[in-house]
Amino acid sequence: IFSTRKARIFKKMNYECGKVDIEELLACSLNLKKSEYKIFKVLFKEERALTAIEVSDMLTLYRTTVQKVLKKFLENSLVQRFQENLENGGYLFRYKVKDKQNIKRHIRFILKRWYDSGNEMIEKL
Repeated sequence: IFSTRKARIFKKMNYECGKVDIEELLACSLNLKKSEYKIFKVLFKEERALTAIEVSDMLTLYRTTVQKVLKKFLENSLVQRFQENLENGGYLFRYKVKDKQNIKRHIRFILKRWYDSGNEMIEKL
């Protein structure tokens, strides 16, 4: 039987615990919001470099929204940008995930750290 204090803690844990969304964990490991992760996932799955318009069409998002996220990805070295010159003048930028294997290693490292940290906390109980 739980004391009143322990019962409150237990209820709070039950309330706060729920189904953990793996995509939220992956997004968090890359320091991305869930909406940004959706864009990243599209780029990650594609072999070819995509334009902001292509990504926005695939996800039914505004092009400007995708462009802002792609700028963040560039600043964080998650993607590389290629310029495609058009025949009639002008150009398009195409984006591709920089190093998929390195990103996978990073995600695994972060998840292992969380796992190890959780085990450590359990041992201290």
